[in-house]
Amino acid sequence: MKKRIILIALILILSGAVGAFFYFRPQITDWIASITEGGEVSCEEQTYTNTRQGYEVCYRRGWYMREFGYSQLSVGFDAFPIPEASEYAGVFSIAVSRRNSATLIAEYLPNLNSPITTTVTVDSVTGIRVEGTIPADSFFFAGYQRAIVVMEKFGRTYTVAMLSSPDGYAANLALYNAFVDSWKFLEGTMAAPWGEDIYLDTPWPGDEVSGSFRIAGSAQGAFENTIVARLKTESGTVLFEEPITYNAPDVGELGYFDSAFTFTTSADSGTLEVFHTSARDSSIVDLVSVPLLFR
Repeated sequence: MKKRIILIALILILSGAVGAFFYFRPQITDWIASITEGGEVSCEEQTYTNTRQGYEVCYRRGWYMREFGYSQLSVGFDAFPIPEASEYAGVFSIAVSRRNSATLIAEYLPNLNSPITTTVTVDSVTGIRVEGTIPADSFFFAGYQRAIVVMEKFGRTYTVAMLSSPDGYAANLALYNAFVDSWKFLEGTMAAPWGEDIYLDTPWPGDEVSGSFRIAGSAQGAFENTIVARLKTESGTVLFEEPITYNAPDVGELGYFDSAFTFTTSADSGTLEVFHTSARDSSIVDLVSVPLLFR
């Protein structure tokens, strides 16, 4: 009889404990999260989505985010407000480039002491990871730590980088690892408006443009460093066709351009064509087409 009473008591206690767990489960979950959030990044708290460049990433609650330049090609994330200076990339930064991984990695390696290079997989895409220290004689951020992941998808190269002071390296590295692990590529991302010789930064495919907008990017190989911008409606009406001269330092080298254009139309959409032609027979050598919406 005594054993039976003890058994019944144990069953009642166990049942009560299980019931209490499910009743207080939300509170328990919140409590666990509150004591472990130091190195975690919660997508439910802050998610950055870049539909133009085709990715989504989670960053720590309370951090700041800032987009630089045109078309969200460069983005910074920091625990502190990010200043106006565009050369400051934040603790974490993401840059999108037309250049391939090997070229970018080759530029990073000479600027780091004792770099360690490994292969990583980010959202099923294979990339290269580099970690190292900025040399002590460097003009900027001497002795700081860097971690960089470079990967290619959608015809672009993505560089996900961390810059950290030595004393904050361990904590920042844990956050950086979570940052990279949260990365998701967005399927259906439109191709970048980049050709063989012409690489637009803006406008981007699907952008809405008004009566005045900028055409900016880089180009190379054009005769007299001159390319042509032509905007036409969906029906084929040409709204403008104007030359753009880019500032290449020498013949055939890469140069940059950033020009404003105006137009008027009652059409809802159209196409921007940026191209350069052959000096010999005026045939089109390279052409980039960008579908646009008018507003």
